[in-house]
Amino acid sequence: MSQDASNQDTKEPLFSWNFILAILINLCITTVFFTLVTAMAVYAASEFGAGETAAGFAASAFVVGALAARFFAGKYVNTLGRKPILVICLLIFTLASVGYPVISSYEWLITLRIFHGIALGFGQTALTAAVFDIIPRSRRGEGSGYYLLANSLPPALGPLAAIQLSAAYGYSGMFSVVSLISAIAFLFACLVRTPEVKQPGTPLRERLRLGPSDVIEPRAFSIALVAMLLGITFASVMTFLNGYAQSLGMTDAASIYFVVYAATMLVARLFMGRVQDRFGDNVVIMPALGAFIVSMSLLAWSPNQAVMVAAGVLAGFGFGAMLPAIQAIIASKLRTHRISIGISTFFIMMDLGFGFAPLALGPVVESFGYQVMYAGCAGVVVATLGLYWLVHGKFSVRQGVARRRARRWVNEATGVMPLVQQRKHDDATPAPRASTPSV
Repeated sequence: MSQDASNQDTKEPLFSWNFILAILINLCITTVFFTLVTAMAVYAASEFGAGETAAGFAASAFVVGALAARFFAGKYVNTLGRKPILVICLLIFTLASVGYPVISSYEWLITLRIFHGIALGFGQTALTAAVFDIIPRSRRGEGSGYYLLANSLPPALGPLAAIQLSAAYGYSGMFSVVSLISAIAFLFACLVRTPEVKQPGTPLRERLRLGPSDVIEPRAFSIALVAMLLGITFASVMTFLNGYAQSLGMTDAASIYFVVYAATMLVARLFMGRVQDRFGDNVVIMPALGAFIVSMSLLAWSPNQAVMVAAGVLAGFGFGAMLPAIQAIIASKLRTHRISIGISTFFIMMDLGFGFAPLALGPVVESFGYQVMYAGCAGVVVATLGLYWLVHGKFSVRQGVARRRARRWVNEATGVMPLVQQRKHDDATPAPRASTPSV
């Protein structure tokens, strides 16, 4: 029997009760996010008379709060405990959902949106860091794909729920449903058991100190930069595709684009993680980047609706398959007590890419048109492919197989830890380990 076959026979089980609960929590909170972000601009305009810019900020203020939280979440999720952070933040998340109908002014609406985003930023970081300790090390690619399946449905379900519920039952009915979904997420958070990071012998002052490396994980930054460039590129689709399609007289094609994108992403995440675990990171990332390059090139061309729909299929395979793969790479690079900071770094860079892309790409559209903008985005993905090769791809990393040994220590899962300057206490204390509390 070959070594690969032996490994497949003895691999650790993936679908534990805690892993399933984590997927359901992620599904609930992501659905709430997309439902509210779809309806919030119109709600702010109709209820408080907000102008176009102010109404748009009512939708994006949530992201501002989440981004701000991520600068602190990576460090303090471990210090204060993943389970307490998750439960408290999802309680606040639920109370914020309940609070929308009683808000009486635009200013209070923005305040609530920011606090709602902060709760998501901390809670999601705690949940995702815990998930990568729940998933067996040798199956992190596969597990990441399944976990992020929960992010595949809400971009379609959330907007549909927002439109249908607000039309049939008004905004109060929509907020009631959102509150119920949030409460279910809170209940699941109370039930899930999360591995906790123990740091014996570390003084409390050191555990509370927040330095630059406690906000941005240096070992994760280069691959997170790849994610940021991908976020910038896909933000061009989310922001400008509808207007582009209208200018071409292909509005229906834009709607179909997002449907086939979501469907293809769902299918890709079902099997690409397993491919990553068995054959290596490059076997997933390189074809996915190639598909994304072709997708953006087809958008720049778009002679008819069929080509635009084909671009959606390739985007679902390309962009959709890369996000869980990148998160698995980050988790495998890091020791347990640094995973939360690495995941937070990923989210920070992605949020920056999504948040600032419209500001950078809008002037390009105004000056040169949509086609030039999408052609430029295809060029950005080509540059991203080169960056990925330089920072990770050339090492041909495979989950569970060491690439090379470092001078100081090697990650048990991949052996891909780059050489970094040691802190003075690294030699004195062993690396903290995650342990799941018994019941």
